[in-house]
Amino acid sequence: MRASRLGGRLRVEVGTRLWAGMKIRERRAAHGFADVPSARGPIPAETRRPARGSGRSAAVGLLYVFWVLMTFEPDLWLTSVTGAPFYRIPLLVIGVLGLFILLRMDRKIVYWPLILFVLMHLGAALLAENAGLSRDAFKFMLYMLVLFAGSASFVDSPSRMVVLLKLYLLSFAWFGIQGMPSSMGGLHRGAGLSGVTWHPALANEDSFGPLMVISMAFSYFFAMAVASSRWRMFARGLFVVSVLGVVVTFARGAQLAGGTVLLYLMLRSPRRFAKLACLAIIAIVLLPVAAMVFPLDSYIQEMSTVSDGDDLRTRLWLLAWNVFRESPVYGVGASNFGVVAARITPHDSENPLGADPAKLYLFWIHNAPMQILAEEGLIGISLWVAMIIGFFRFNRRLQAEELTARWRARGGGSFDVRMMARGLDGAMVGYLATCVFYNQIYFNHWFWSLLTLSYVLRGLTAATPRRGRETGERA
Repeated sequence: MRASRLGGRLRVEVGTRLWAGMKIRERRAAHGFADVPSARGPIPAETRRPARGSGRSAAVGLLYVFWVLMTFEPDLWLTSVTGAPFYRIPLLVIGVLGLFILLRMDRKIVYWPLILFVLMHLGAALLAENAGLSRDAFKFMLYMLVLFAGSASFVDSPSRMVVLLKLYLLSFAWFGIQGMPSSMGGLHRGAGLSGVTWHPALANEDSFGPLMVISMAFSYFFAMAVASSRWRMFARGLFVVSVLGVVVTFARGAQLAGGTVLLYLMLRSPRRFAKLACLAIIAIVLLPVAAMVFPLDSYIQEMSTVSDGDDLRTRLWLLAWNVFRESPVYGVGASNFGVVAARITPHDSENPLGADPAKLYLFWIHNAPMQILAEEGLIGISLWVAMIIGFFRFNRRLQAEELTARWRARGGGSFDVRMMARGLDGAMVGYLATCVFYNQIYFNHWFWSLLTLSYVLRGLTAATPRRGRETGERA
């Protein structure tokens, strides 16, 4: 009898709990909540974490590895140290990462200006006068496309985005700390290499200086965006290193671009007058230090020649216009400026470039817009300008309160996306200010990585959230 009564009570209690649970689920569904019980109350379906698959985690990890390869370039360092072909590592990674991207097939990877720009390089790799030179440029652009597509596919939460931004900041420190000591050789012309000595491009002050210009803006606003005091202090220290890095290169174009970035920082900083006073104090403190490190009179003498211009660069830009006229619509092909210039330039003993036109074969224009105009024509320069306009539009939208509220709601509350958008804008201002003096299209990732970061940030604040986890990890 007792067992029968206990069984009856158990059935009644179970039935009551099932009925109550069904009613709770109905109420949650009516209010738009997910059917997942929680001790802290119902969890909104938008922010609930789905189960993570091992394949997806592997793709994200591989993407981070690829970012390290593109921004830190450890493969080139290992090659310089050991002589082994470690520079082939990105080729191995890009194949696997590309497969992950194709399997996911996220529609957000479709950004037509970049895709068409890369396809133009593919055409040049097949049809240009010297297709071999164009193939190297196409390989670089393929790397940048995979970096863009992989980030758009797998960086689907603020926490993952913050990881990329921190890696990007660390990459500036990686090169800046290495380049500062050797850049002292740039204080006296002819004293040897300056910059990062093992790097094929950054061993030259004309590349190391622009890198530090970009780092100035990125690190300055990163310090304002991040919540962690340690990362804030690190970013501020990197900003000081970046300013010094620009100065010690003695690269005139980098000095002009650095002044432009400093003006941008003052105009876009909150409490700009306080920041201006802070920058003035830093300058006063660093001036005696700089005087001890290198002779200021030599620096002033070098900067006084800025107004004199550069006759060789001017002649190269005029020659680029002549090359553009050979194929104005779609250009002569990536990296083929020198090939065509050597063919069309007449012999002229009074012209430094015409005395031996054959030497022009491997010349670079040292001006990114003119290089694109000559090698990709009107189509290529239009696509490049469209990407620049799109970049600034992405970041301008991130200043809207509605988008920043979405960023915070999806787990990015400890990182100020508005300040970071200003940092990306400033970094692009630095890039554009230097690219008119230096060759930066196929040797450096800077333009393409900044475009990628801006595009992904815009996607993370879109009205329709990306697929994937939304976590609230502290930045």
